[in-house]
Amino acid sequence: MPFFQHLSIQSRLLLLVIGPVFALSCILLLFDFKEQLQREEDKLAQHALTTAKFLSAVIHKQTELQGQQYIERLLKASQLNREPYLSLIIADADNRPVANLGTSFSMQEALPQQDTVVMQQDTVVMQQDTHDITMVKVFSTETKRQLLGYVFVAIDKASLIEDHRQAFIKNVGYITLALMLCSILVSWVSRSISQPIRDMTSALKRFMIGSQQVSNGKNTLPEIKSLQSTINQISKEMQHVEADMRHRIQDAQAQLRYQARHDALTGLVNRQELERRLQQALQDVKLHRANHVFCYMDLDQFRVINDTCGHLAGDEMLRQISMILSQRIRAEDTFARLGGDEFGLLLSYCQVEKAIEIAAQLRQMVETFRFMHEGRLFQTGISIGIVEITSDLKDVGQITRHADAACYVAKDNGRNQIHLFHPEDDVLLKRHVEMEWVLRINEAIEHNDFVLYCQGIFPLQNKELPPFYEILIRKRDEHGGIIPPAEFLPSAERYHLMTKIDRWVIQHAFMALQPLFKTQGHDSPFIVSINLSGTSLGDAQLLPYIQNCFDTYEIPPTKVCFEVTETSAIINIDNTIKLIHELQKRGTRFMLDDFGSGMSSFTYLKHLPVDFLKMDGAYVKEITSNKVDLAMAKAIQSVAQSMDILTIAEYVEDQATLDCLKEMGVAFAQGFYLNKPMPLSDTINHYMTGSHAQNREQSKQAVAQPQT
Repeated sequence: MPFFQHLSIQSRLLLLVIGPVFALSCILLLFDFKEQLQREEDKLAQHALTTAKFLSAVIHKQTELQGQQYIERLLKASQLNREPYLSLIIADADNRPVANLGTSFSMQEALPQQDTVVMQQDTVVMQQDTHDITMVKVFSTETKRQLLGYVFVAIDKASLIEDHRQAFIKNVGYITLALMLCSILVSWVSRSISQPIRDMTSALKRFMIGSQQVSNGKNTLPEIKSLQSTINQISKEMQHVEADMRHRIQDAQAQLRYQARHDALTGLVNRQELERRLQQALQDVKLHRANHVFCYMDLDQFRVINDTCGHLAGDEMLRQISMILSQRIRAEDTFARLGGDEFGLLLSYCQVEKAIEIAAQLRQMVETFRFMHEGRLFQTGISIGIVEITSDLKDVGQITRHADAACYVAKDNGRNQIHLFHPEDDVLLKRHVEMEWVLRINEAIEHNDFVLYCQGIFPLQNKELPPFYEILIRKRDEHGGIIPPAEFLPSAERYHLMTKIDRWVIQHAFMALQPLFKTQGHDSPFIVSINLSGTSLGDAQLLPYIQNCFDTYEIPPTKVCFEVTETSAIINIDNTIKLIHELQKRGTRFMLDDFGSGMSSFTYLKHLPVDFLKMDGAYVKEITSNKVDLAMAKAIQSVAQSMDILTIAEYVEDQATLDCLKEMGVAFAQGFYLNKPMPLSDTINHYMTGSHAQNREQSKQAVAQPQT
């Protein structure tokens, strides 16, 4: 019950103990009062009847009543006056009193209301409101019975009830007094329990705000003492836990602050903390004309080591180089890792000449460093771009951009170089253009401003084979013109945007081909070749992306061929082989592009299960005038033929080159002489409308045309 739940221990004890005990005591006392009163009445009634019968037998002679004096002496001798509730009257036959004992009733009360009852019964008990009267008739002892008189014995019920009531009230008073004493005892006991609990509650509240002791243990109850002791023990344990947690939180906060400002791999300051300190340096320059210099450093050819030996080896190399370079850094300088293999160095209160000297020492330290992994030694260099922090610089972003541009110039000058930023550098202008292309490329991907073109790859030996169409990418400018890929692909490669471009090409090529293959299915002669960059080949998510595109756009895998360059395939040899095997299971074909441009072409060719091999155009261009180029082309054709790989020659620009290739046994040819790039949508429309047959016939005639 809500009312009971809000009561204290003391109130609950008083309510549950004293109340029921008092009520039960009163009920039992009332029952006892009634039973005792009834027993007393029954006892007196029996005594009255016995007395009346006794007196009726002794108060008369044979034919008359004894004298009054005799009767009075007899009454006194009977000791009836000792009974406080009995009264007695002896009357003659005419109802005239002869003697009496007590005056609690009158003759009018004693006489029966009906004479017939009196006449017919020798003994009558009459119950009235205040008295119970027993009447016994007195008869002569002669043969003829004669009524001599009456004996009346009355019980005073009113006095009896009053005396018992007084006794009842007295007993109730005794019970009340006893329960009051009991209430005091219960209150004391309850307080001995509740007060320590209240004390412990208050102490626990104090403990919550920093108090050390919960309870002082003054209570004498062993249970309360045990509870206090337990709580005190818990308090001590909680204090230890709190102290331990406080230390842990402080350590965690310190660690988080450290991690927020430092690189997890090398322990150097991270980019965010470096930028904060660069901001302070820029303000120092503007306010106090201090001298600060920022160096942007990029390891040379680090990716080759990372891809060859794995990321763990690359991480270990970065850690070792960081430790070596940190030895030369001054205490007031800030050496930071910006990400990947890029580092930043803020030289505080340093002249430009001194900064160049320090940068040269750092470059020399990296150049002499040798990294060993699994018994192999690796050597690397570092390109450093230096920018002086001046008051002309607007913000930290401009500082880092200038330093990055200077580092780019150092790499462009042959790597492992140092370059001081000068705004008028031509190379820096080129770098600025490339940076602008990064933004334009991202916008083109987002707004679909690229355009797909295609160029035919035609069979030379078997004229019945269907032609290939290599997918090429162009970009629309703001006026609707077409920008060739040579303008933006170098920037995309430098700033790692080729993966985005490759995925865009795959998706939109499949979207464009979907209507054609839905109409013609596997019977369509249309086969496309799509280029994959080295960055994409190193992407583990490329395979599931291509598989998803096949399923989404319902493109037959047998109608698609992917081109990979020799250099990118060798760098990502494991990923490339896995990609080729998985897609060849679905019927997709692969072409090795620019074969012959690398140093290990023939060594790696046997490990790459490609279907086509495209000769490097450098050999094809002058194949009719340069014997070395002709020999190289023949060697490539011979190796490919022995491995059952079909060859493709690109950059075919005249009939003489075409005839030479046919004679060598080259399977396919590609070039402006045969076909110029055209929009992919136009080529697909020609195939869907049937006009492709005319184009194909023209290509056949060009291929079959004799040399003039």
